[in-house]
Amino acid sequence: MSDNPEGAVTPDMIQRLQAEVPAAFAMLAGMQLGLFSELAGGPRSVAELAATLGVAEDRLARLLYALVAVGLLETRETGFANGPEAASFLVKGRPDYVGGVHELLNQLWHADMLTAQSVRSGRPAALHDFAAASDADMAAMLRGMHGTAIASGRELLRRFNFSRCRSVVDIGGGSGGLVATLCDARPGLKGILFDLPRTAALAADILAATPGGDRVTIETGDILRAPPGGTHDAVVLRALVQVLGQADAARAIANAAKALRPGGTLYIMGGGILDDSRVSPRSAVFLNVTFMNLYEAGAAYTEAQHREWLLAAGCSDMQRVTLSTGSGIIAATRQS
Repeated sequence: MSDNPEGAVTPDMIQRLQAEVPAAFAMLAGMQLGLFSELAGGPRSVAELAATLGVAEDRLARLLYALVAVGLLETRETGFANGPEAASFLVKGRPDYVGGVHELLNQLWHADMLTAQSVRSGRPAALHDFAAASDADMAAMLRGMHGTAIASGRELLRRFNFSRCRSVVDIGGGSGGLVATLCDARPGLKGILFDLPRTAALAADILAATPGGDRVTIETGDILRAPPGGTHDAVVLRALVQVLGQADAARAIANAAKALRPGGTLYIMGGGILDDSRVSPRSAVFLNVTFMNLYEAGAAYTEAQHREWLLAAGCSDMQRVTLSTGSGIIAATRQS
């Protein structure tokens, strides 16, 4: 008699979820070690890599084969080499480098392991307190997220027409990578990075070394208190609304809209944009859980909530784009 009668429920989903966790941690370890950048010049043997990284060969070999198994590395006659994705996105200095986010991933995944504790206590078990972070930690975070900011700028350029845009403000833009990327692609564009004083000061050197950064000016302020100065053709809120409570999110959007000329466009970007069903995109659903562990009030918000806040701020003609990563962009036009 069969041990698994036809139609019986099996733990396939549970086993698949369990199997995905070690693969992600193997990628994180490779990023933390700088392994993919070391392989930028071509295949290297275990002995060569171990000597360069200052680690034991036998332990490194286990990680290398794990990364081959997930497809980030490949084996060659002369050793190990980066696979296509690792070569494009995990090598320092490459245009599409995103490997600097390993410190952020470490924080996010640590926070995820405390979800039950956050639910039980009613408080974020891994509270992310920017004010308590040292300047060194803040600068490292900005550098780590710089590649993602640049990629977000490129995504905006692919999805929307900035050819007639004369000025754009990146509110809470961190390193300024997004607005610098817009300016680099559009020579006539004037960019403004609007952020809190300490963040802006730490971002200055990063911005100066970024293509297009020489056409970006820095303005300090708090979007919850007042809008940036002047009126502009475009304003961007990237990964900001999702770290705020509902009242502050509405206030931030209202103040951002005040910085737009009539007919200007407000862009909201981030991983925390949910369908109204609240069960998709999957990445936003799970990010909503992570936010519970990190912030007192941050959350992923639905399309309907964004529409309500935008309408109250005098913006309409809302358009939403969901990217392949699950992150989203909402664009809306300021009315007269």
